Amino acid sequence: MEYLKLCVGERFDHDIPAEGMSIVLANGTPLLTFNFSASPREIQAFLNGNTSFALFAKAGLILFLFKIEGFLDWSDLAFTIHLAGDESIEEGDSYLPFNLVLVDPVTKIVKGLRMVTVSPDFRSRLAELIRKQASEPFDTMAYYQAIGSLYDQYPAASDLLKQAVIVEQGGKTLPAL
Repeated sequence: MEYLKLCVGERFDHDIPAEGMSIVLANGTPLLTFNFSASPREIQAFLNGNTSFALFAKAGLILFLFKIEGFLDWSDLAFTIHLAGDESIEEGDSYLPFNLVLVDPVTKIVKGLRMVTVSPDFRSRLAELIRKQASEPFDTMAYYQAIGSLYDQYPAASDLLKQAVIVEQGGKTLPAL
């Protein structure tokens, strides 16, 4: 098992998009990377702002939705287990940690690290969605076309949020929207 070492002030020497966000599984734990230029105030908001997470699932697609108060409004990232190597998320009745990493896009220096959790219910729903997704055949081109079609139907993260399977704030499940 390979471990990922992350340290504020050190280089993030892993593949991430040039500008933007990415989500991967690292030893069964979601790692959400923000490759953003950030002011000191934005870094503090990243480190301390209330977090919210949601899951959207439709036609074999899974999208993570997330918000960090004062840093980032509701945003989304598509995820497929088919591109995650041999990773998975174990079901269980414990909270699931999410590692959040803020990386300067120019220097690749880690500017902030944070771990937040989602509830056991969120964890179970995510594990089930991933298990279903893993059992279906995968075609890379069809996957990206399906994402494009989904964004045509739901052009904003707020549109996806209205159809979310589960929405949480600070590890607590919220009533359906």
